[in-house]
Amino acid sequence: MKKNNIFRNKSFRNKSLSRIFIVNYIYTIIIFIIALILFIFILIWGIISNMHLTKEEERLMEEEFFVQNYEDININGILEVGGWIETIENNKVISVIGEKKDNINDYNLLNVINFYEDQLKKEEKFFDLKVYKQDDKLYIVKIPNSEFFLTKQLKIKSLGKRVRETIKYSLVIAVVFMVLALWGGYYKYIKKIREPLNQINLGIEKMSKGNLSVRLDFEGYKEIDSIRDSFNYMVKEIKVANENKDKLEKSKRDMIRDIAHDIKTPITSIMGYSRALNDGTVQDSEEKRIYLDYIYNKTCRLNYLVNELFIFTKLDSIDYKLNIKQNDICEFLREVVALYYGEIEEAEFNLEIDIPEDPIYYEFDAKELERAICNLIINSLKYNERKTTLFIGINNNEEDIEIIIGDNGIGIKKEILDKVFEEFVRGDISRESSGGSGLGLAITKKIIELHKGTIILNSYEGGGSKFKIILKK
Repeated sequence: MKKNNIFRNKSFRNKSLSRIFIVNYIYTIIIFIIALILFIFILIWGIISNMHLTKEEERLMEEEFFVQNYEDININGILEVGGWIETIENNKVISVIGEKKDNINDYNLLNVINFYEDQLKKEEKFFDLKVYKQDDKLYIVKIPNSEFFLTKQLKIKSLGKRVRETIKYSLVIAVVFMVLALWGGYYKYIKKIREPLNQINLGIEKMSKGNLSVRLDFEGYKEIDSIRDSFNYMVKEIKVANENKDKLEKSKRDMIRDIAHDIKTPITSIMGYSRALNDGTVQDSEEKRIYLDYIYNKTCRLNYLVNELFIFTKLDSIDYKLNIKQNDICEFLREVVALYYGEIEEAEFNLEIDIPEDPIYYEFDAKELERAICNLIINSLKYNERKTTLFIGINNNEEDIEIIIGDNGIGIKKEILDKVFEEFVRGDISRESSGGSGLGLAITKKIIELHKGTIILNSYEGGGSKFKIILKK
């Protein structure tokens, strides 16, 4: 599968999604704070910008309040913007409309000059004014100058509208900035997740169609890499399971074929001898006895085969449970050897035993473990010549117990060495001549595995065989 360069970015390797989420969370907060600062900055800038009158606004202001004739002045408007109207008679202020905000009560030239000099020293703002003559009296209209006027004017007439517009535009700009920043920041992370998910989906689709050779090949975040590894492992296991299923089906077919062969031969012989006896073809009593002995032996052979098959099938059942009890495995092994001592002597075997005197307690099924060890002893007695040395011993290790059944006999052929624990192994010429079922070592292996143990065979042709049963403590 061609590797996509996007998944080879070392900056993403070994990073977890949880870490990325935390980073993105912090990134989001930072972007939000920046957007908020941007919003506030634009808002303040907009408001400050609107606090100054344009030339046009100043002109309109003067046109509104500084009209030509006194009768046309907007008294209420003047008062609303913080202005006032003074009535002057003989250079004295005799009356005021509104709230007077200066200290000029005597309108001689010196007082006016001194007043404005004082204002300059205090860095205070001036007032704009216009003088009207009406009915032999002077009327002075005073309003705040441009900056003061605008502040008041905005507050009364247009500040709310301008602020709302400024807020709207500031908010739009801040939101657009935040969206673009977040999209740009998250795009690579989203793509980093989306691409492998697409590959996983494609892999699942291919697998569902029976393609068990599909493998995912990308590098991303640790969690997604874990899904990749799990997927590849699952597909591999399914493929192995299917292969094992095929092997099992083949094994079952071979087993049925071998069983049929092993059963058919004695049945055919029994039928032939039975027919001869039934038809009266055999008249001699001694010959009849020979025929009957042959029928009996073949029947025993059939019974042995059926019994071995029953045992193998029983052990292979998922419902079968061992009868586990704690016993001294040393004493147990000595008793098993004693059971076959007669056969060992009859075969003229030399027996070497290395079993500790001190007890070694272990939990096992005595009946089944005896069957497994007996199969190994019988196997050695059947297939080896006289004067062969049979070795039986126990090693008590720190982590396990080893039971060793070995001999210095003919050994096992190399071509079948890896298959001796399979049922009905082909290639063993001694099988048929010795009356073996081909299930003995397969049964032994099943029993050991049910005890959570393993069995190992070391053998070579002409160099003997050594079976090692390893039972974990």
